[in-house]
Amino acid sequence: MWYRTLQLVTGLLAPVQMRLHVDRQDCVPAYGPVLLVSNHLGITDPMVVALPLRRRVHILARAEIFEWPAIGWLARRAGVVPVHRGEADRQALRTVSQLLAAKECVLVFPEGARHYPPEAPGMLHIKAGAAWLALRTGAIVVPVGIWGTEFVWEPARGWRPWSRPTVHVVFGQPYYPQLPPAGPPARARLNAVANEMAARIADLLPPGYRGVYSA
Repeated sequence: MWYRTLQLVTGLLAPVQMRLHVDRQDCVPAYGPVLLVSNHLGITDPMVVALPLRRRVHILARAEIFEWPAIGWLARRAGVVPVHRGEADRQALRTVSQLLAAKECVLVFPEGARHYPPEAPGMLHIKAGAAWLALRTGAIVVPVGIWGTEFVWEPARGWRPWSRPTVHVVFGQPYYPQLPPAGPPARARLNAVANEMAARIADLLPPGYRGVYSA
């Protein structure tokens, strides 16, 4: 109930804050375990990915937001999964594994961080956690590309209360990651799966947003 209420309120507020363009949301399967993997540019990224989807999306977010008075309260009601950045958060991985085993839809930002002003927005190296989750649970992966959210609610990038930045969200074709044949060390094979995931995300973005994956 809380999730649907928040989704409704977000749907009413979003047009006031941005011009949102969404493409190919039908790429997200209506049933079964789904792992959404997206690049990360701004604070509204989870909102713009989850808003156009009919099924409930469980979002991984940094644990610090649960300490914020209003946002933390809403995050708990919406079922957001806290993750402690900069460390191997086994509890978060265990929770996400359980959600995918229950055939839920989970959104992760495998970069684990984002560029802050005055740094130019663009992809960072993604971590292997999302690749590990997909291989372990057998969930189908849907890459997501976002751009424009770096301007929303970001005064350092020129945002003002009357601004309505244009935001794009593009969903890619779902796929099942495959671990390369035995031979290289296990870590290198897992990194190969993560790199493929990153390439699929980057392919959805304009060249200027591909960052370290621009090549």
